[in-house]
Amino acid sequence: MNTDRQIGNANSPAAVVNQPAASQHSCYVASARVVDVLFDQLEYLVAHSGRDCPSDCIECGRLERVQHWLLLPFRNSAEA
Repeated sequence: MNTDRQIGNANSPAAVVNQPAASQHSCYVASARVVDVLFDQLEYLVAHSGRDCPSDCIECGRLERVQHWLLLPFRNSAEA
C-alpha cells in the first residue's frame, strides 16, 4: 500500500469534475444479424476443412451436415 499518496477531499470541486457523467446510451452491443452469423459460421467451418482431424471431429460433422443442406437443391431426386 502506498502511504505517500495524498487523499483528496471529496467536497472539493476537483472531485466533482472527475466524476463520470451519467450516460443516456445503452450498455450493451446490439445483436448481430442472423445472416452475418450464418456466414461467419460457414466461413469458420470451411476454414476448418482439410485438417487432419479424428473421424469423430464435431466440426467436420457440422460441415458435412451444412454441405448436405446447402447442396440439396442442386441434387437430382435419385441422389437425395
